[in-house]
Amino acid sequence: MNLITLASKQIWPQVLSVMHLKPERVLLLHSNDQAESKGPAQRLKRFFDKHNIVPKGGTHLGLIPHDDFNGVEHRLDELAANYQLKIEDTFLNFTGGNKLMATAAFRWATAKGMKSFYLERGQTLTWFEPHNGNLQTRTEKLDGRITNELDPVALLRCHLDASELERPGQILTLNQAGREISIEDLWKQIKNGNDACQWLEIKGKADPEEKKGDSLEYATAAVVLKLGVKCAYRSLRLKVKSAQHVSTMLPHAEIDLLFNWNGRLWLVDCKDRKPVENLIEGLRREIKQTLSSQAEKLLHQIGEELEIGQTKAMKLDLVAIREMGGLLGKIVCVRKAELPEQALQYAKYNQIEVVLKRDLVEGLRALLFPGAPPTQAQLDSLSQAFRPTS
Repeated sequence: MNLITLASKQIWPQVLSVMHLKPERVLLLHSNDQAESKGPAQRLKRFFDKHNIVPKGGTHLGLIPHDDFNGVEHRLDELAANYQLKIEDTFLNFTGGNKLMATAAFRWATAKGMKSFYLERGQTLTWFEPHNGNLQTRTEKLDGRITNELDPVALLRCHLDASELERPGQILTLNQAGREISIEDLWKQIKNGNDACQWLEIKGKADPEEKKGDSLEYATAAVVLKLGVKCAYRSLRLKVKSAQHVSTMLPHAEIDLLFNWNGRLWLVDCKDRKPVENLIEGLRREIKQTLSSQAEKLLHQIGEELEIGQTKAMKLDLVAIREMGGLLGKIVCVRKAELPEQALQYAKYNQIEVVLKRDLVEGLRALLFPGAPPTQAQLDSLSQAFRPTS
């Protein structure tokens, strides 16, 4: 089976459809636009070749115009002839490309009697099938789990254009002890102060000096791995490419945790800090004297700046995930302390998930398995909460 597909900056429609359909040959169509089309097509070809997602030698690049409707159709005729494509054995994916390219390719396929499809963000394929002069449609739900075995850093490299990896960080998987322990026992021991690293196999390098937030990052990784994620990367760093494609030396972003789950790249930002109001009250106690009105005003301003910092951190995460994971990227903020109301509202508006450290297991479980029935532990907790007191 052959697949013709229009490349664009969003790589997940390509990866998901290829993993789902398992074509023997893929023709990646692109324009001359390096950032929007040609570059992503080249990265996808390297990705498919390197990871044997398409049979060796089965992925090809094809140049088509981006601003000539009839030219797109003429070019498709040439490519179909060059590759000896059989209409009954070829599908078109018109999810990518610009609107003109997608519309022209769709009309060409329909006129030829070729089946085509569009992949919605909810991982639903809408098929268009010419039949007796009419166009019939049907939908098919795609299972995002088909990509869970793919390496998250390989997917990340496929996305990146303006940046590149300065450091891939550490690869975290469960060791033998981690595979054998139940998630309930693991979480109980972590809450009792045990180091989550005892259940992890750790490869690669991170910062040599230990940081306060490291333990929360390892604990979060252990939980997502116990919940079914195959591997997680910790402490990745990105650096910017110059216009001449010469890399700069300094990183511009650091990612606490990255993993691949159900057709998305997930970025996790961990902060194991005290609430802002605790910091202010602690400073006030340490001063040990009555503060002037001006000093109180300054403390209030400091508190406001710290609260704004929570939102700024989320904004940086948004910038990173939009380059790293495209429209299907997911951000999770794991926090020790409750976020200020303005930060919570910002997170909600931008579809950033917030999980508190005390709710780590159930919070992450709800995100990874939306719509799943409650676990026995959840039912027991609910029953305990509503048990009448004597």
